[in-house]
Amino acid sequence: MKLKVIALVALVAVGVGAVGVATGAIGAKAASGPDYLTANATVGDLTDDVAATGTLAASESYGLVFGVGPYVVGDGDAPVSTDTWPVTKVNVAVGDPVKAGQVVATADATDLKRQLATATDDLRSAQIQLAIAQDTLDAATTTDSVRQAKLGLYSAQKQHSQATDARRAIQAKIQASSLKAPIAGVVTAVSVRAGFDAPGGAAVVIASTTYQVSTDVVESDLANIKVGQTAAVSITALGATVNGKVSAISPVAGDSSSGSVVSYPVTVTLTDPPATARAGMTADVTITTASATGVLTVPSSALQGTSGSYSVLTLAPDGTTQRTAVDVGLVTSTGAEIKSGLAEGTAVVTGTASELIGTTTGGTGTFRGGFGVPGGGPVFQRGGGTTTNGD
Repeated sequence: MKLKVIALVALVAVGVGAVGVATGAIGAKAASGPDYLTANATVGDLTDDVAATGTLAASESYGLVFGVGPYVVGDGDAPVSTDTWPVTKVNVAVGDPVKAGQVVATADATDLKRQLATATDDLRSAQIQLAIAQDTLDAATTTDSVRQAKLGLYSAQKQHSQATDARRAIQAKIQASSLKAPIAGVVTAVSVRAGFDAPGGAAVVIASTTYQVSTDVVESDLANIKVGQTAAVSITALGATVNGKVSAISPVAGDSSSGSVVSYPVTVTLTDPPATARAGMTADVTITTASATGVLTVPSSALQGTSGSYSVLTLAPDGTTQRTAVDVGLVTSTGAEIKSGLAEGTAVVTGTASELIGTTTGGTGTFRGGFGVPGGGPVFQRGGGTTTNGD
């Protein structure tokens, strides 16, 4: 009998202990809250950038054609001379620097000078005929004679105009028998030799020593690109980074667009290119689309909510959190400008340690975070502590 009583007492004790553990009254260990990742609000600079890759090209390039003069390379069809130009002298070679106005090559213009003499005589004759026609009109008295005189005057005026144009054209050709550099630059092509007739196309090509980068920007970034924005241009071959500015934005999509990715050509002009820069070199371009200097910043991963209704979680020394509304300015992929709502040095929550290996649930509390991107305010519950969401 005594053994039965002892067994019954033991069973009751075990049952009571089990109930106590289940209700947390006996031996239950309080669940710990999440380990928060934090960052302090600091004063600094923010920039929002668009990155692209392109190649260096001369800002200007001119082809020089005997009898025609300079033209912009790549701007429409290149002009061709139909005259014969015996080259008498070539003053430059590929790679030579030239100054604006410098004579780079000359051709024999003897035949053109003879043509100019003939054209001058024709113009003088046309001037005399025009004077006679005017005198005839002034002397006319009858209706028929006035009509005939006017017809004669109109014909003389036309001949005079044609003779003037012909003479000017020959003068222009003679002037173009001596090729002069239209800009300061470097010679990139020479297609003539002294003692041989020049080709109909460019005899010499001169490129400027100023450079630009033509690159493609995807449509999602294009709205943020403006002419005049600053850019950093990294020239891979030279290991150098120089400054530039956006100088042109194409209004139509480029040929590089493919599938669902549409891109637009954007030109960045280098403000101070290195002397060793050469056309065709690869360049990485970073265009600054927005910036804020000397502002209070937090990691963008700390933002929650949507534009116009952002907040952050601040962390107190005792480990509790408080949702705090903030006024946000510039937001980039890495940082956000805080205009009001926080003080410098305030610790803000950017996530939890568990997020580094995936969302976890433990104890009596769970953390469901959304710190990676602004928007979608997460819900916080913390076991063994107090969390204030500010709601």
